[in-house]
Amino acid sequence: MAFASSIQKGQIPVGCELCKGQNKIQFKCIECELLMCSECMDRVHLRIAKDHQITDIKDIGKHVTFNEIKCETHKGQTCCLFCQTCKTFICLKCVAKVHNGHELIEEDDYNEGKVEMKPKQQSKIKFEIFKEYTTDLTSVHDIAVCSDGSMWMGDSTRSKLQHVKLREDRTEVITSLNTKIYGMAKTHSNNILVKTEGETKLKLINPMTEQITDSRFDVKPLYPISIHVTSDHRVIIGALTGGGIVPVTGRSVVVVMDQEGKQLKEYEHDKHNKRLFTFPGYITSTSNGNICVVDWLDNTNRGIVVVLSPGGDILGTYTGHPDVNTEDDPFTPVGILTTPSDNIVVTDTNNHLLHILTDQGQSITYYNLRNMGIIFPYSLALSTSGTIFIGCVNKAGSPDTTKAKLYELEYSGI
Repeated sequence: MAFASSIQKGQIPVGCELCKGQNKIQFKCIECELLMCSECMDRVHLRIAKDHQITDIKDIGKHVTFNEIKCETHKGQTCCLFCQTCKTFICLKCVAKVHNGHELIEEDDYNEGKVEMKPKQQSKIKFEIFKEYTTDLTSVHDIAVCSDGSMWMGDSTRSKLQHVKLREDRTEVITSLNTKIYGMAKTHSNNILVKTEGETKLKLINPMTEQITDSRFDVKPLYPISIHVTSDHRVIIGALTGGGIVPVTGRSVVVVMDQEGKQLKEYEHDKHNKRLFTFPGYITSTSNGNICVVDWLDNTNRGIVVVLSPGGDILGTYTGHPDVNTEDDPFTPVGILTTPSDNIVVTDTNNHLLHILTDQGQSITYYNLRNMGIIFPYSLALSTSGTIFIGCVNKAGSPDTTKAKLYELEYSGI
């Protein structure tokens, strides 16, 4: 089966990258490296990335005074370097916390044209469908893979929780429970943590006995909505005040606990006392401790991905890719995972896409899954052999008899 085509550009375009070459290039976005015409800059790019720095294409390589540029990450700091790795202007605090080891360019070299301004080369990231399964659910909202290769899958719409084995082209149900869950994660002892309706404490499923008991992880008086277990056995929980209606009017928090259920860290506000999250729907983490949160902004699943350092600094906020995510087709992130090389993979459900990000939330590329026959991708999980599982949902209004698809993808380049 042929690989799906990557959507990243591979050559310097002859025209605007947003309207596909119809108009002359006049501007460049420093952050995401897009080359665009004036119409696309005003009508498209600045609407979804209003904080990005835009440069007139004629001024690329001309004199830029770094200390006149304010750092976007550290308020009150002026920029002193250009990070060639991340294509952004940075201050001294940025160097210490984020860009240490990156290729940094001083003002004189930048103004002498020694910074490479051409678009990134075509990504060598590839995905291929390894296997396709028909499930016994109408939607696969959550997945947890056991060490023996079996899976737990949750359909919160139909209040179904299933333990299944994978057969040639279908899932074979071992156990089916009429239980509504809103989050799932496997612990390192191979138990399954789940969030059930109306409980402040997570439940624990023993895959051997399939008994459901109370766990030691309680976020009372908040209510958990998402769960992630890190590589060093910590449990990260997205939690809210009240019943989980978007947007949340009360507290919206990400809590980190140790294996005994003791709270280690709580992320709720940034250094300027601005709330970090609206609705932390799904969570993953990187090997260096960065916390990656799918944050839903409204009840249509329109959202962003927020990446925090262990200390709580915002390393990146991903709002979607300007090639595909507009006001009419907003970024709708749901499932999220990190690969063994610490790249972040996110499903964009309504647009049938996968977005690939760095461990700090910067865009690498995106993939059109519809071209592979995959529509409405939702949940994500890594298999025991290193492939990626994608659980899909059906279009709203589909009959109850319509069975959701589960795909197993091989990948390379991330």
